[in-house]
Amino acid sequence: MVRIAIAGGTGGLGRTLLDELAQNNEHIVFVLSRKPELPFDSPANVRCLVTKYENVDNLKELLKNNEIHTVISTLNPPLPEVHAAQDNLIRAAAQSGTVKRFIPSEWAIDYFTDDERLPLSWKVPKRQSIAELEKHPELEYTMVYNGYFLDYYGMPHCESYMLREAPFIDIAARKAGIPGSGNEKVTFTYTKDVAKFVRKLVESESKWPARSVIAGDVFTFNEVLEVAERIRGERFDVAYDSLDDLRKGKITEIPGYLPLYDAFSKEFMLEMMAGFGVAMATGVFAFEGDLLNETYPEIHTTKMRDFIKDHWHGR
Repeated sequence: MVRIAIAGGTGGLGRTLLDELAQNNEHIVFVLSRKPELPFDSPANVRCLVTKYENVDNLKELLKNNEIHTVISTLNPPLPEVHAAQDNLIRAAAQSGTVKRFIPSEWAIDYFTDDERLPLSWKVPKRQSIAELEKHPELEYTMVYNGYFLDYYGMPHCESYMLREAPFIDIAARKAGIPGSGNEKVTFTYTKDVAKFVRKLVESESKWPARSVIAGDVFTFNEVLEVAERIRGERFDVAYDSLDDLRKGKITEIPGYLPLYDAFSKEFMLEMMAGFGVAMATGVFAFEGDLLNETYPEIHTTKMRDFIKDHWHGR
């Protein structure tokens, strides 16, 4: 039995992790929330803890009094106040005396990648969070890298808690703005599969690796486009964004980005997508080395071709 606290557990990836971890009735899963009640029905082994990230002492007592053993952060978006909240959570976990393990809100890719291949300003505070963890050797931690979320290529028809968007290839609108040549390999993983691997990590008594790398499937964007066009039965309107344009923050705007402008500024979103586009076009999303898939071969990950077919065939 593990007593787990999830920061950001009311939506997105955090909610997916909550659902998976709560399936083990022996676990007690706490959602760290600014509100006193969860906005959804939950099983008996899920609790809500009202949390104020501004006060480290209060956070420490909250974790200590509830005997939290493992903290998982999915705090998002990458804004200064969100990074500050995670750093305070790390400090509180280290001081609590009960927390032994911590998964920071890294996800996706290695944010220690150089600026030429990953020109994102907010990777700096992400690095600072890891530096904060390094100050506390009493906390075991791992950075989970899962590539890009596969969910986006089944929306709005797939089961997902992620914000609705259609990055780079908008299957619904039959439009695409592909980074680079489109022939670079990119790792995609469904959030439900990410959650299965995270549950294995949480339940494992083995020492965590510094990096826990997951690969649901590996496709190029040209391959994604080919599958999507075949399933939808017609050619898409396609543009290719050069590496030079992407590094200048220039990106083809497709309808799939529009819903995000309600949650974030248009400037922020296009800058982020251009930065990710550079990373995809320079191979940052093509993982090499040891994978959690090899450690846990019993987890059969969702494949891109099947995912698109299951959610777009006949639509």
